[in-house]
Amino acid sequence: MNRREVLKLGAAGVAATSIVGKALGQTNSVWRNDLGAYSRTLHWLRSPEEIAQACHEIGNATIDLTVRPYPGHVLPENVARDLPPFVNALAQNGIRVTKIAMDVTDADTPYAEAMMDAASSVGVHHTWWRGLNFDPALTYAQQLDSLYPRVERFAALLEKYQFKACYHPGGTFTQLLDLCRPFDPRNIAISYDTGNFGQFTQSQLAMQIRMGGSYIGSVVFKDNVVEQLTPEQMALSGRNASPNGWTRRQVPVGTGILDLPLVCRALKDINFQGPMECQPEWPELGGAGSGRDTLTISRQEAIRLLRRDYLTVSVPLAEAGVI
Repeated sequence: MNRREVLKLGAAGVAATSIVGKALGQTNSVWRNDLGAYSRTLHWLRSPEEIAQACHEIGNATIDLTVRPYPGHVLPENVARDLPPFVNALAQNGIRVTKIAMDVTDADTPYAEAMMDAASSVGVHHTWWRGLNFDPALTYAQQLDSLYPRVERFAALLEKYQFKACYHPGGTFTQLLDLCRPFDPRNIAISYDTGNFGQFTQSQLAMQIRMGGSYIGSVVFKDNVVEQLTPEQMALSGRNASPNGWTRRQVPVGTGILDLPLVCRALKDINFQGPMECQPEWPELGGAGSGRDTLTISRQEAIRLLRRDYLTVSVPLAEAGVI
């Protein structure tokens, strides 16, 4: 199906994907939703036994495991040797790997097939996906047409290993949905990030989730505040802001603009099945939020802060019947 055929589907086609959700193959019938850890926040722990212990203290029973250059927990070049025993050791300590966080862009990414081969051999079938660029010099239609062949080749590789790649933004929600819609959502999907797709009007988040339907392959929980910086503050912070200083800053989930119950109800509406995680990146985490292999705060404090996000998100997920 080409881009023009996809766009002819219009609103009716989007609504249909929302209705058939599970039938289009978000996951298999034995999937269990759970709010997992993101192992980037645990790079200061190196062994699967240490990671599993921290997950239990936080409350997690599942994890999104980084397969990335150091300090990633498994190095891409060693994935065939190191990933299966790492996943198995986590499982032996009560932690199930539901997703791997590998920096894959398309079928030509180094070690892409080796990573999927190793992961699928131990029952992991979801991955991060990112790095495609929408060229602003092209029209929107040309942008999509230029990227579709790369996605098509990638989708074929994913199908070979029964993998689902979940695109982590950059790009607007509309761009990513239009990029995904020609392809089977069992292989090509979006990682819905409540921070990166954040809207001041929260009903738009729920609308995006319902529009995405079966193409919402995984979910990332983040929260933001909207604030206005003075020119001096902008110069000191180095943060991106509008010309008049308005910008967003990530904060612990539940302390910003995110309407968690609304988002969770929208996930229930599409019968969401897939990996979910918190991805805190605020500085109070003492390096854990930026993926460092050392902490500037105590282990106890890092666990407390990560557990706080886990509990904050778990309650509305359970109340909505998502977990």
